[in-house]
Amino acid sequence: MRCSLRSALLASTLFATACTGVADPSTSPQSEAPVWSYQTWNAELRAESCPEGTAFAGADPLDIRVIQTERGTEDDRNAQLDGLVLAGAWALESTNSEFGGLSGLDQLSPETLLAVTDDGKFVWIGIDPQTSEPDGSGSIAYMRDLEGKIFPTKRAADAEDLAVRDGLAFVSFEQDHRIFAYDLAACGKAARAAMVVKLDKVIDKRTLENNRGAEALDLSGDVLKVGFETRRGTGSPIGTVLVDGRLANLGYTEQPTLFLLTGMDSASDLSAAVFRAYDPVRGSRANVTITRDGAPIASAKLRSPLPVDNYESVAIGTGPNGATRLWLISDDNFNNDQRTLLLALDLIE
Repeated sequence: MRCSLRSALLASTLFATACTGVADPSTSPQSEAPVWSYQTWNAELRAESCPEGTAFAGADPLDIRVIQTERGTEDDRNAQLDGLVLAGAWALESTNSEFGGLSGLDQLSPETLLAVTDDGKFVWIGIDPQTSEPDGSGSIAYMRDLEGKIFPTKRAADAEDLAVRDGLAFVSFEQDHRIFAYDLAACGKAARAAMVVKLDKVIDKRTLENNRGAEALDLSGDVLKVGFETRRGTGSPIGTVLVDGRLANLGYTEQPTLFLLTGMDSASDLSAAVFRAYDPVRGSRANVTITRDGAPIASAKLRSPLPVDNYESVAIGTGPNGATRLWLISDDNFNNDQRTLLLALDLIE
């Protein structure tokens, strides 16, 4: 059903483009394809990801060691945080060598965070609902491809960000630029990839590098938005996903030189984005911006002596008292000289 509907949509798109006289629609900046819609596609994605007769399979247990990290002085926090309180900062470790490389994050519930790794795994992180601190529990599972098999190569498995709704997890990948969906609620680790879109590698007439793909993914209302870890002019490109993998409403963020977009999320009227930078002299740095209905309301400039590493994702959730909480997580690149940091930043209302 989904294949025939998608084929019909793409066929109509190519016909409309041909009628305009454009010889090669793949090189055209215009697209007549409709905007991808959660309401339209979610049922078919669930059916593809968890075919009839597939039994639910739980993820494998994961031990997580939770270590309180440096938080700087009150003066440091006042200088680097505007409209935010550093409610918690932890380094996460595990005896399981498969743990690491966390590059995307979402809050499933007050008890659980879900992350993806850039070598193709899901990682669940337990949260104490009373304190909203990581409780040391977790689980881990390999993602599966369209055939239900574990990804054969790092290039195929390079997941970068995550957005979840009602147990359906959307995952953006770079190198092979695409978005998959996984029905984790119905099938758990047995869920196979369902193709959402194959993303166009040409953004605003520029071809994406393999390692400069859809680092940021957000399910905003009924539509998917992607942001790219590349730069043009003042910032990084963000656009709304069309059913043919091209983008509508393309715009650019604004951030300082050297900073690139690595994660974004939205909830109701709030939006958050994280930008990272690195150089050998100053090391890792990150900027976080929060807007309400497009107007800036809070920000963070994360530098030492606050805990800082390779932050790659931000998720909007809730704290123990119902306050808006931003979760940030860093990618240690499976490097012993780096850390998996989890930060909790509470919004001052």
